[in-house]
Amino acid sequence: MNFVSKSFLFFSFILLTLFLVTPVLAFNKPVPPKAPSAPSAPEVPAPPDVDGIYDVPERPGMKVKVFAHPAKPKTPPKPGSSPSPSPSAAVSNLLACGLTDPDSSSVVTKAGWKIPAGNITYLLNTSSVPTSVGKTNLPAIVKAGFDQYNLATGGIVNFVKGPDTTVSRARLDGKNIVTWGRASSGTLGVTYIWYYPSTGLAVEIDTVMNTRYKWTWSNSNSCADSTTYDAQNIMTHELGHWLGLSDEYNAGAFSNNTMYGYGSVNEVKKNTLTTGDISGVAAIYSP
Repeated sequence: MNFVSKSFLFFSFILLTLFLVTPVLAFNKPVPPKAPSAPSAPEVPAPPDVDGIYDVPERPGMKVKVFAHPAKPKTPPKPGSSPSPSPSAAVSNLLACGLTDPDSSSVVTKAGWKIPAGNITYLLNTSSVPTSVGKTNLPAIVKAGFDQYNLATGGIVNFVKGPDTTVSRARLDGKNIVTWGRASSGTLGVTYIWYYPSTGLAVEIDTVMNTRYKWTWSNSNSCADSTTYDAQNIMTHELGHWLGLSDEYNAGAFSNNTMYGYGSVNEVKKNTLTTGDISGVAAIYSP
């Protein structure tokens, strides 16, 4: 074997050795550990959709008030009579007109907080709206209520619509939400107010309208579907809690107020604030 052949074999052996050893060395090369990521803040659990005032975990001094707006209890039917249609039955669009909207001078009581002065941004989940109401109608329904409350504060508070959201449940996330979502049976809508009793200021508010019930929107103050709940009628009531108004259950004094505690089918009188509702707001923002 000549010198050239020996040299070729020698270099071939070196190259083969490097080819076989190098991957093993690369595989066994220690990998530096990744820097630990910053822990994310734990989500604050949502309170139950049951009337009450609750402590807020991880938020010393903060409370959350829950208003669960019940359907008006039905009067038991007389023996031998046919029961009235259930509001959770299929939407039938039985429109009744000529409904009255009496005023009331009974002043609604304060719940214990108010919204800070200035612009308050709210987000709407239009994708959650029942088709019988129409997702494109939600901005108008909510604005109609907020516009009345803006005036009742004397312009101290101004509600401003922000971008749409997909959030469909109440949670403390720094955003004020209006949506349809799941809630307990017997509850038409639930409003959650996170606030500090020490300052009397609300820090966040969410409203969830219950998808368990059938809804329509008559877009009228004198006509309503006789078998479903009117979205604006109940929504305007829920928005009153944002301002700091309580529920009132004395039917003799408050049955015509927007803030009367029960909601009914065949009703739109909560669409417009009574003198007593307006006076209640004024007592909070212009004492």
